[in-house]
Amino acid sequence: MTTVVILLVLAATTIVTSVALMLAERDMKAVIGTQQYAVLSSAAAYVDEQLEAKRAILATLPEGLPVGIHTDPAALQTALKARPAVHGEFFNIVAFDRNGAMVATLRPDLNENSVSANARPYFEQTLKTRKGLISAPFISRISGRPVVLLTQPVLDSAGDVAFVITGSIDLQKSDFFGPINALKPGQTGFMFIMTAGGILIHHPTPSRLLQHIHARPGTNKATDMALAGFEGWTEAQNKDGEPGIYAYRRLRTTQWIVGARYPTAEAMAPMRALRRQAMLAATAFAAVAGVVAWLAIARLMAPLERLRGSLARIRQGDSDLAALRTSRRDEIGELGDTLHALMAERAAAEQRTRDSETLVRNILEHAPDAFVSSDSDGNITEWNAQAEQTFGWTRDEAVGRGVAGLIVPHKMREAHNAGMRHFARTGEGPIVNTRVRVTALHRDGHEIPVELSLGSVPHGGGFLATAFLHDVSERVAYEERIAAGERRARVIADSIPALVAYIDRDLRYRFTNEHYQYLLGKDPRAMLGKTMAEVFGAEVAADWQDKLDAALRGERIRVERERVELGSQLHLMIDLVPDIGGDGEVAGFYLFAMDITQRKNAELTQAASEKRLKLITDHLPALISYVDSEHRMRFGNATYQSWLGVDPATLAARPLLDVLGERQYAKIKPYLERAFRGEVVNFELRALLHGEVRTLETTFVPDQRPDGGVAGVYALNNDVSRLKAVERQLNELARLDTLTGIPNRRRFEEVLGQAMDRSKRQGGAMALAYLDIDNFKAINDTLGHGAGDAVLKEFSSRLLRSVRATDLVARLAGDEFVIVFEHLSDGTEAAALAGKIIAAVREEMAIEDGTMVVTTSLGVALYNGDGETQASLVARADTALYAAKRQGRNCCVVDTVPA
Repeated sequence: MTTVVILLVLAATTIVTSVALMLAERDMKAVIGTQQYAVLSSAAAYVDEQLEAKRAILATLPEGLPVGIHTDPAALQTALKARPAVHGEFFNIVAFDRNGAMVATLRPDLNENSVSANARPYFEQTLKTRKGLISAPFISRISGRPVVLLTQPVLDSAGDVAFVITGSIDLQKSDFFGPINALKPGQTGFMFIMTAGGILIHHPTPSRLLQHIHARPGTNKATDMALAGFEGWTEAQNKDGEPGIYAYRRLRTTQWIVGARYPTAEAMAPMRALRRQAMLAATAFAAVAGVVAWLAIARLMAPLERLRGSLARIRQGDSDLAALRTSRRDEIGELGDTLHALMAERAAAEQRTRDSETLVRNILEHAPDAFVSSDSDGNITEWNAQAEQTFGWTRDEAVGRGVAGLIVPHKMREAHNAGMRHFARTGEGPIVNTRVRVTALHRDGHEIPVELSLGSVPHGGGFLATAFLHDVSERVAYEERIAAGERRARVIADSIPALVAYIDRDLRYRFTNEHYQYLLGKDPRAMLGKTMAEVFGAEVAADWQDKLDAALRGERIRVERERVELGSQLHLMIDLVPDIGGDGEVAGFYLFAMDITQRKNAELTQAASEKRLKLITDHLPALISYVDSEHRMRFGNATYQSWLGVDPATLAARPLLDVLGERQYAKIKPYLERAFRGEVVNFELRALLHGEVRTLETTFVPDQRPDGGVAGVYALNNDVSRLKAVERQLNELARLDTLTGIPNRRRFEEVLGQAMDRSKRQGGAMALAYLDIDNFKAINDTLGHGAGDAVLKEFSSRLLRSVRATDLVARLAGDEFVIVFEHLSDGTEAAALAGKIIAAVREEMAIEDGTMVVTTSLGVALYNGDGETQASLVARADTALYAAKRQGRNCCVVDTVPA
């Protein structure tokens, strides 16, 4: 009771004090955060003022510069040195020309002559805007220090940027951030500055300068808020998990972020010290209240304490029950008399119980089964000798321990514990007063199969669980051997894609596998114990009766049958195997039935397919065959008989060499080898067919196996002789002029190139004549195109009669013609041939309405073989033609030397 009083007083004072201090601590955090943000705002204003001042100082440098200094870098150097007042404001001041080359510096000792500002963002932006700016922080290429640059353009008289003056601020050694450092919160707090992108410009740890604020692993919620635009104060944990009060403010001039961190532990140290003092005071107050309560309770409970002492002496055997009787007539005296009576009755009952327990124990100790009892909490209260032998634990080791941890297997403990909780409430359970087979755990860890008989006995307001456990290991091992054999047989039978059954002498099914369900739609379990007539009907049984009788006589039967089941036609191959015992008697027979429907259908389908394929191939006007990997014929269609006089029935297994002959085989062998490498091959072959040489188009198609290999090659030979002849005829027609029947431009270009090549090789002279009909347009206009066509035909005929057999006459277009002269001695011979042509054309020409005289003009170009092209030769002949026309037409001009 004294302890309760102390705890109540302590709890009341502690709760009141803690709540009050927590509210005060929350308010104090708000005050500290507000103050810290105010200080940070002052620091941000200071930095803004410093930056504005430095920008103003830098902006004054171009003022008052002498006239013409924009073209005199040396004068600019002198002008900068003449202003020492700016030296203390910057780490260095450097001037660059518009190309980025350094032209002046206040620190020549830094040896910056090789430094160029070209392509630097701050330089390019200043040139573009013609305004000064504050650069992003970076590492100086000269000093290796982190710096920030301020730029100021110097404009020439035209308003263009002549120079860019830059002032650098050393972020490590400059006193630029000195006043900020003096404003750090507390002893361990600090202030820092970072860009809007999170790059640190100022930090108490110099090594972190110009690093990203998130370069260290981890997350800081306050920093993420600041980078997203937050200004003010908040409480968050740093990346080391330590809480702190953070404040953030952005600079007006650069949008840099000024931040401060004040560790919460340091800020709240006074409040937490006050909390500890309040707790000590509450504890002292509770202790004083407990002492006063103890003195009052001890005085009131003294008689009861004496009665408790008497009970303790009776339990220890130092006194008897008479010590409980007192002369007091108050409640304590009545309590003593009542306890005396109750304890006397209890002593008598305990003696009777001990006698009964002795009898029961003797019975249990000699019982053939293990006996275990446990209370409602699952703790063992009894453990007999057979339990020691069965489970390996002695009675002293087992009693008092939980039955679940001792003999219940791990996988069953959760269910056991749930059952024990239900048993503790009701004294009932699903296996109470039943006999079940379970597994128990031996001391060495192996499991024992036991038969469990579980009972429930009311005891002490609760229930005792009593269990007899009989070890059935040998029986289970025997049963498992039998069951394993049956399972193997069942698994094998159910896995066989066939009907499997055992039928006894009474023709009743004693075993059926699962395939009955799949193939015939019969439940195999429902068939057991029934006859064939009961399962399939009397008609089926009568049809099979002679086969069944033969099997029962010991004969092995095999038969194929067709029947309809589940709407499908089945083809079954059935075996009946007699089961002959050691005495020679037939106890029954095994039935095995294989569904060979697919095989039969496949055989019929294949035969029909082969018949159709042979019918098709035999009537195709092509040689079709199949060649195996040893180059032997395996198939040939009927066309072999009509084309080659070879009976296709004699082709099977004949070497391809024997069928085609050595010469033809040698021609196709390279293509055949390519086909056996997996390539589809097409080629043309000349062969003797129907007594004449014909052109065959041959295709080899590889017969590829699933593994990628080639089992053989299909060969298809088509007679394309007629197509080739038509192709040649079309080629010839494509090279003739349709009106005159002489070669056209295409044929002329082919012959001209060949003639030029022959002239080069043989050294002989050749020439090209270009000619047309004089005033041919007037003939068409006056007499009509019909007369014009007649003139063109007659003109072509006269040209052909006038040239040699080795010369080529061709019509290019309209009335334009060319003649290729080969094997000439010199230009004189070409001129003589041209004169002959002019004379032949000038003879009177008969037309439909009478006669007329036409003339022609010729231009002849001699080919000397000195690298001249066809185009240049034709151009020279054409030029000579126009020269002939200028001379009055009806004449010839010969060009003997290339222009």
